[in-house]
Amino acid sequence: MIGLADCNNFFVSCERAINPSLCNRAVVVLSNNDGCAIARSNEAKSLGIRMGQPAFELRHLIKSGQLIALSGNHLLYRDVSLRIHDIFRTFVPRTLDYSVDEAFLDMTGIPSDQIIVIGRAIVRECLIQEKIPVTIGFSLSKTLAKVASHIGKKSGRRVIILSSGEKIKEALKEYPVDEIWGIGRRIAKRLYTSGIYTAADFADRTLGWVRTHFGINGERCWRELHGESCIELSHVDRPLQQSISETRTFPMDIDDYDYIRARIAIYSAHVSKRLRAMQGIAGRLTVFLRSNRFHTANGYHALEASIGFEPPVDDAAIISNAGINLLDRIFDPKIAYKRAGIILSDIVPSESFEPSLFDSEKKLKYLRNSRKLMTAIDNLNTGVGPHVIKLASQLTKGHIGHNDGYSSSFGAPSS
Repeated sequence: MIGLADCNNFFVSCERAINPSLCNRAVVVLSNNDGCAIARSNEAKSLGIRMGQPAFELRHLIKSGQLIALSGNHLLYRDVSLRIHDIFRTFVPRTLDYSVDEAFLDMTGIPSDQIIVIGRAIVRECLIQEKIPVTIGFSLSKTLAKVASHIGKKSGRRVIILSSGEKIKEALKEYPVDEIWGIGRRIAKRLYTSGIYTAADFADRTLGWVRTHFGINGERCWRELHGESCIELSHVDRPLQQSISETRTFPMDIDDYDYIRARIAIYSAHVSKRLRAMQGIAGRLTVFLRSNRFHTANGYHALEASIGFEPPVDDAAIISNAGINLLDRIFDPKIAYKRAGIILSDIVPSESFEPSLFDSEKKLKYLRNSRKLMTAIDNLNTGVGPHVIKLASQLTKGHIGHNDGYSSSFGAPSS
């Protein structure tokens, strides 16, 4: 059995988690430039608000108080997403983080009577720890798990299992063909001309007909609907990003070097973990500081510095030390800073990297040991609990407003 855990109206749910007054209200989250709606509460959907609807079309609802529109807080959503995916991993042997609000759960080896128990436990923990409602659909393939999750959301059931043939057939009759994973609108238009409007209509066609008209991708979709799991995890792995970053706006203007130094170390640990998760290594690091645009008595300051890595790395300690060195180059104690961040770029797949013929054996041994150490730390932080082991440079004497999910106490474990 395969599960699909899907956070309900994720961006809106994140906003409600930190602001309970938004609960039971019609809420939309807007895109980066506040141009259109990218997330809607169920109440907003009931008002007829469409995904991607331009914000100017919603002004009358906002002015009348019927609708609350929020600018997207994507740093918040990413942080909540990381913690939610950590919860998934505590209950299931193997997961695949498919998107910011979805993960596939590999239930191989788990007795069938325990699957629903585990699903309910995951849902409960997500609500208790993060206040995020989650729906989980279990079935024989990833596509059918998506169908199950869809049915759960429509019916209000948090955990649903589609295992028997009759239940699957009934579910497919209500599932639009353009919602099938891998079909999309363009192919759906071709299916409409053949009288195919639901997933059941598509599944009822012969494999030969599907293969002739839609090739290998159509065949894969058809087989998935028949309970044959043929979409391998490699087909849904997120592509390697060219760069990843971590930035924060401080709760107040900060001129405390130790505090900012600890923030840079924390951001380094975060992005290096994400880098390793995508099986990449980075060839360049950039650190930047920004002063407050609205406190311009001493002018606005945007400072940054970069360094290259040869060979590319994914080691949290190396990235953190380099980040602190870059901070030392740009930090000015006369300036109070409102924002800081780091960027890893020139990312390549770790498996494709070949060391230079001129690299010393000592250097190669260090890189091999570094990889083993990082793997051990990631396994501990995943299996035992997030942030069990961290760099000593992530700790700071001061505590100003928030701690980015880390303890600021020197009593916490470190490495």
